[in-house]
Amino acid sequence: MSDAKDRLLLSGFLKFMGLDRNKIVSGKLENRIKAQKFVYFGKKLGLPLSYDFDLYLYGPYSTELADDYYNMSEDEWKSGTIDVPESIEKALHYLRGNDALFLEIAATLDSIRTVNSGVGDNKLIDVVSKLKSTRLSEKSKDRNYLRDVLSELSNHNIF
Repeated sequence: MSDAKDRLLLSGFLKFMGLDRNKIVSGKLENRIKAQKFVYFGKKLGLPLSYDFDLYLYGPYSTELADDYYNMSEDEWKSGTIDVPESIEKALHYLRGNDALFLEIAATLDSIRTVNSGVGDNKLIDVVSKLKSTRLSEKSKDRNYLRDVLSELSNHNIF
C-alpha cells in the first residue's frame, strides 16, 4: 500500500475523473477497469501517480493501486486533491467520456507500444487483436475497432 500522500493524490485524481469510491470498491467490474486505466493514463500524461502496471486480463493492472482504493479510508477519499495541469485536462476529459472496453484496449495498445518501441501500427494491432480476441468477440468488436481506438488516441495527443 502507498503512503498517505500518494493515496490523497489518488483519491483526488479519481474524483477529478468522475469516479465514486463506493462504485469502485463494491460496484461493477467496469468501474475498477476505469479506475485502473484512468490512473495508467494519468501517470503517462505526467501526473505524480506512483503506481507500476503489468499487463493483465483487462489490460495494464496495478496491484498496489487496487490495494489503495480498496483500503483507502473515507477521510482519505474526502480529503484527496490533485492539481491537474491545464495542458492535459482536455485529454483526461476525453478519456473520461469513454467506456471500460475502450480504455482497456487503449491502455493495452499503449502498454505494448511502450515495451516495443518502434513497432508499427499494423503489427501492434495484430498483437493486441490476438491478446484481446475473446474480449473483442464478447463485445462484437474487431480489428477495425482497434484501429479506431489507436486513431482516437493519436487525435487527442494521448498516444
